[in-house]
Amino acid sequence: MDNPSTVIDIILVVVLAVSVLRAYKDGFFSAVIRLIGNLGSLFGAWYVASNYSKPLFDSLLRNSLITRSYSYLEQTARNIDIQTALSQVIGKWPQEFVNTILEKTQDSLSALLTPSMESAVFLVDEFIAPILIACISVVIFIILFVAIRFVCSLLAKMFKTVNKVPLLGLANRMAGALAGVAIGGVNIILLSFLFS
Repeated sequence: MDNPSTVIDIILVVVLAVSVLRAYKDGFFSAVIRLIGNLGSLFGAWYVASNYSKPLFDSLLRNSLITRSYSYLEQTARNIDIQTALSQVIGKWPQEFVNTILEKTQDSLSALLTPSMESAVFLVDEFIAPILIACISVVIFIILFVAIRFVCSLLAKMFKTVNKVPLLGLANRMAGALAGVAIGGVNIILLSFLFS
């Protein structure tokens, strides 16, 4: 068991077996709805988060942040050199990292520390926006992922009642086991991306 690939193979086989057993227990309709929920929540949340985070930032936060940044630049840029200002912004980052930033962005930082509306726009667009847009994307992704999974889980529970019908229930569970192989394959693909 010292070989990591053996451990990964065992994990993948267990994932496949659990997927097949769960799909058999739930039945075909519930298993397919769960599969759609897994994929739909993943891709739907990713699509919305990647396409609507920036417009959301632009419409709700950008102008306010530009105004606040301009006010901040006016207050702090009067008699502060670039090294001191960067140290205040970056905090306790390693000094060699600060020096690398200073070497590469000397002109940009000089323009940034000049109190003007253009420097405030530069500060927001180049430094603040990427961080906030990433945070907004994560929040949107998590909310939508959970919401879509929850709705699909409710639908899957409703279709689970088909298993109680005598002959149809057995056929539904057998078809569910076959669907479990597909679900296990999807889960293995997702885990493979994670492991790689």
